[in-house]
Parts: sequence; C-alpha cells; structure tokens
Amino acid sequence: MRQDGPDRRLFSAGFQDPVGPILYSGSMGFLRLASLVVVVALAGCTPQVAPTPTPRPVDFTQPGVAQDMLGQLMAAAGTTRVINVEFTAGEARLAVVAGSTVRTYAYRDGRIAPVDSDVEWVGQAIFDPRGFGLGDLGTLFAEAAAVTGSSQGQKLQIVEYDSGHIYLIVTTYPETRPVFFTPGGRLIGDFDATDPVQLAGALAEVTSLGWTVERLGIAADGSVYADLPASPGQVMHVVRNPRFPVRDQVIADPTPGPAFDARGVTAGVLTALLARAAAHTDRPLTDGFTVVVEQRTGDPAPTALITVGTRTVRATLDGVVLAG
Repeated sequence: MRQDGPDRRLFSAGFQDPVGPILYSGSMGFLRLASLVVVVALAGCTPQVAPTPTPRPVDFTQPGVAQDMLGQLMAAAGTTRVINVEFTAGEARLAVVAGSTVRTYAYRDGRIAPVDSDVEWVGQAIFDPRGFGLGDLGTLFAEAAAVTGSSQGQKLQIVEYDSGHIYLIVTTYPETRPVFFTPGGRLIGDFDATDPVQLAGALAEVTSLGWTVERLGIAADGSVYADLPASPGQVMHVVRNPRFPVRDQVIADPTPGPAFDARGVTAGVLTALLARAAAHTDRPLTDGFTVVVEQRTGDPAPTALITVGTRTVRATLDGVVLAG
C-alpha cells in the first residue's frame, strides 16, 4: 500500500539528520541529500596555501653589485662608523659601532636584517668604506685565486690589518693564505729581495715615514725593514714581508746607534753588496742571507753586515770588504 509523505521507517530506525529532519519526499529529498554530500566533502578539504617565492640569488661578483649592496647595508645601519665589511659571492655583512656597541647587518636569503655576530670593537679603526674598491668583486676574487691557487669559499673583508692600516683582504676556505689589496683595489703582490726592481718598491714602503733611520736591512725570511728613531730606547720598526703589507710598531732598541740618512741605501747598492758578499764568502744566496745596514758609534758612515749561509762579512756601501 502506497504511503504519501515522509518514510517513517527511516526515523524509527534511529537515523538522525545532523542539520535537522530531512524530508525525503519527491525530488527535494534527493537535492537535500546531494547538498549534504557536497558539504561533507568540502569540510574534509585542506585549503591550499600559495608557496612563498624563493628569492632570486644575487651574484656579488658581477660588476657594481657589491658596491650597490654596500650602500643598502649602510642605509639600513644608518651610520658610516664601520669596522668590518664582508662579502662572499652570495652574502654580505656590515658591522658598525654605535657608542661602544657593535651592530651587525647582513644580506641573506633575499633580505637585509640585523644579525647576531661575534665582532667586537676593541679600538680598531673606524672607517667609511664607500670609497673602497668594491666595483668589481669578481676581479678581486680572480686575482686572489691566481695568487693562492684556490677559489674555494672565497670571502672578502674590509678591515684594519695593523696600526690603523685598512685593506681589502681575500681569504679562502679551506684556508690557503690571505691576499691583500689596497683600499683602491690594487693587489699587494709578493716580492723577491734579490730583484732590484721589487726590492726598490719594498724599500720605498718601509721608508715612507722618513729617511732618517738607525737601521735598514733584509731579514732571513726576505722581509725588508727600517728602524726609525722613536722615544729613548725605542724605535719604530717598519717591515714589509714578501707576502704581507707593510706593518709598523714601536719596539725596544737594545743596540741603539747613530741615526743616518738612508737615501744612499738603494736597491742597486744592496743587490751589489749581496753579490759581493756571496763571492767573498764563496756561498750562494740560495743558502739564505741577511743584511743589516747601520752606523756604529765612532764610524764616519754606515756599513753593511751581510751574512750568506753561515759566513758573515762587513763592507762599506760601495762594496769594500772591511776587517772585523
């Protein structure tokens, strides 16, 4: 027997409609059931979140890119009181002094932000790096790689090296040796003290503070140095190592002597003295050598004490070998 209206058997069987009684009469029953299916299906869906775009990598080795980023970092820091700048091919960092506190800003993952750092201010030179030679970081890296034979993990720093002298310094990881550039970006190359031209350059560097010296010489490691009079019992020791820039520091002077004008101690004079000493001692310069030019108390002019290998000779600056 046909029954119009809702099918009571559904309710008597314990069926519960979560959104209210369902009228299963005619086509409306099917529409209501279809709506429920859609609602349940939508409730089980997880909203799709658009992925965060990956920042496009920046290559600081391209001309002008590092210089531009330096300006952005300094704008973020809001000061020109800089003590350290660092660049790799893809990251940059700037450390500035605020009062006695160091703040560090870095460009990483596409943005500039303050970062934690172990850089401390212990009296090192404060400088404005915007005039330094960062116009082509790629060329600096290439020149440094030619010196060290490695381009792995290259990093450039602008930082004080010694006594207020600020340089661009390129290092590698694994570590090879640091390569130095002047603030303008000129490579500070190695030199050979037996080469007159290269020796002349080193002599000019160590006498840049003055020609009046107590001592001028070439050390066993090939360094060229000058000792300039300072306070009593002390000298300003200025040295140019074959692989490092010129350095200067005040040291004790255990054997002070009369100061003299070193302009007559040229590279030509020193290389001639080395050749004369090698011939006199019958030892090649490859055995190692040192030269000390100084004026002993009572002497009318400076003389040179030259050691080749294990043998020593004293001579005048024009090559006359002296006894004793």
